[in-house]
Amino acid sequence: MAAQDSVSVADRSNKIEIVRMTPEVAGILKKTRPVENKSIPVPKFAVKSANNNFILTIGGSITPVLGYDIGNNLYKQSDAGISFVTSAIPVPATAGHKSDFYINPINGSVDLQVVGLAGTDNEISGYVKIGTNGIDPSIVLQRAYITWRRFTAGMKLTLFQDDYACQPPTIDPEGPSGCVSNVAYEISYKSKSYNGFRFAIGLDMPTFYSSNGYYRGKDYPEEYGKQVIGSAEQLVPDIPAWVEYSFSEWNRVRLSGILRNFAYRDLVAGKTRHMAGWGAMLSGNLSPSPKVIFYYQFAYGRGIGSYLQDIAGKPLSFVPKDAELGRMSSSPMMGLNFGVSYNPTSKLQFNAMASQSRIWNVREYCNALPESENYRYALYAAVNCFYNITPYLQWGVECLWGHRQTWNIGGAHDTRIQTQLAFTF
Repeated sequence: MAAQDSVSVADRSNKIEIVRMTPEVAGILKKTRPVENKSIPVPKFAVKSANNNFILTIGGSITPVLGYDIGNNLYKQSDAGISFVTSAIPVPATAGHKSDFYINPINGSVDLQVVGLAGTDNEISGYVKIGTNGIDPSIVLQRAYITWRRFTAGMKLTLFQDDYACQPPTIDPEGPSGCVSNVAYEISYKSKSYNGFRFAIGLDMPTFYSSNGYYRGKDYPEEYGKQVIGSAEQLVPDIPAWVEYSFSEWNRVRLSGILRNFAYRDLVAGKTRHMAGWGAMLSGNLSPSPKVIFYYQFAYGRGIGSYLQDIAGKPLSFVPKDAELGRMSSSPMMGLNFGVSYNPTSKLQFNAMASQSRIWNVREYCNALPESENYRYALYAAVNCFYNITPYLQWGVECLWGHRQTWNIGGAHDTRIQTQLAFTF
């Protein structure tokens, strides 16, 4: 099917066409589409010029989910819903609320991608995605960025995240507790491949989750419970970077790092101070056969809670020092993931994964927080199966297990069994 452009053009190569997706056009689009859990596949059609100087696609997904929680009622927690957020598992589980049943139809998204001057040095791409969060029907902006000459700017997954190694696919929109994952306002650059080697560097708008500045240490008992730290404006961006070597598409290893600068107000000395946060990550994939892919990621750092899936939002990345009144310390933390995918046929896929996230040196500050923010570590495990019924419809079934441990009130777990139909276009 083809339609004449509204502007008369002598050159037939500039005609606008509505076409079914081809491998050539799909390859152009994939270069700048996000790679992440629950991403929308390349749409089934495109509006384009014959010479690919202009390509426009609109895609989307509608994914109703039915499931049971057994052992806890995680689905009913305000910041969870269909997302299996292990840090939100109630501790302890409450009698009468140790299971739940749900049907959730408010889990969908729509994206739009435009590519101009494809195949030239000035190729430019814009990508926008909106959707619901599975908790309420409100539509929110989820991604918005442009890419030109290997530079990307906008609202996107942080460069510190290894999109390919984080996890196999899940029905769960959240994913493993220890995954490095964060949506950031970012400007970044990714190099081309130099015999398998690539590198990238970026600037992220920083987000910090620190304690409220009340002293909980033991070295100054007379100051216990008093506010010794205040807030200050953040003037330095986070700096993520990575270097990678790829033997092939799914045989690769990456070393990533991030540097952070946290500004705060020392109320004891009456001055603004700065301190560093940092993170390092080893990640990659291994594919011993075309049907099997392994995923791995190990991240460790100080003050990187906003980048770790399960710890993000907890006011624990930076806390007052015990021995130096008015100064802050960055909390050590880690995220660990392993996963595997097995594809016996082009229509069938099995996945399994396990993960842990953990934070140290925050006992006294956690004990003073509400139960929902008391966090020591969490465990996450998932197994699932996906079957492509048609190119537009996929069915999946999944079993999840999670455990959250606190510092002083014990721990609790939840098991979730769920199934999903995913319509994509």
